[in-house]
Amino acid sequence: MSEKIDLLFERRSIRAYSEGPVSKEQIEMLLKAGMAAATAGNKRPWHITVVEDPDLLQKLADTGKKACGMVPVVLVVSGDKSRFFDGERAAVQAYWQQDCGAATQNILLAATALGLGSLWMGVYPGEEMVKKVTDILELPDNLVPFALISIGHKGEEKEARTQYEEEQVTWK
Repeated sequence: MSEKIDLLFERRSIRAYSEGPVSKEQIEMLLKAGMAAATAGNKRPWHITVVEDPDLLQKLADTGKKACGMVPVVLVVSGDKSRFFDGERAAVQAYWQQDCGAATQNILLAATALGLGSLWMGVYPGEEMVKKVTDILELPDNLVPFALISIGHKGEEKEARTQYEEEQVTWK
């Protein structure tokens, strides 16, 4: 296989981190990768909040998202209602979650490519978690937090793998 496709199998959920900062350049690369995601109707309905404040990271960890307290940065991918509820092309409005999911996956893959560890922690559609994250980060009304992504230096190594299950495929 090519090195590019191997990256997909190398991406793993990291739940243990070592100390060390994540550089601004690395964060910006992750943001660019996230915003390069596929998007319905080119709406790009995402907004990403970069959380580096230790107090806020701990408050997020206290919601049960423990990895937030172990890393120097958490990226919060939110849907921006001002971009998907604009009255234009209503058919694409229903896809904001898929668009945010694609952006989240791109960030995870980019973190792997940069040698960083990451973990996708779901927020939406859990109403209670959406409220908690919104309140902690004082997000404006137009943002709906979709996912938290912990970013840091890996404190564990996991082997590359595929989870291919032939019985989950139908050929026609």
